[in-house]
Amino acid sequence: MEEEDYWIPRNLDAPPLMFMWEADSAILVIFWLIVGGVLNMFLMGLVLAIAFGRGYAYLKEEGGRGLLMKILYWYTPSEIWLSKRIPSHIREYIGG
Repeated sequence: MEEEDYWIPRNLDAPPLMFMWEADSAILVIFWLIVGGVLNMFLMGLVLAIAFGRGYAYLKEEGGRGLLMKILYWYTPSEIWLSKRIPSHIREYIGG
């Protein structure tokens, strides 16, 4: 049997990768690099890309999985993003 070259994730919840970085972090960095290039301020774009990339990675590490959904749940109207879940303006429920 031949050995094939393919990548097997260590767990089922492994995030999608872009090269060697997680896709969402890589997209954020690439976005700021492109903005810096379009505005002809590549050095500022590089600084912003590094700052936003590290900041986002830190927030993601501290917040765990689903950080974006948590932020959307608490700070935006729930009808836009989470219409099938509990509305975000209701903080307590009485009963049981």
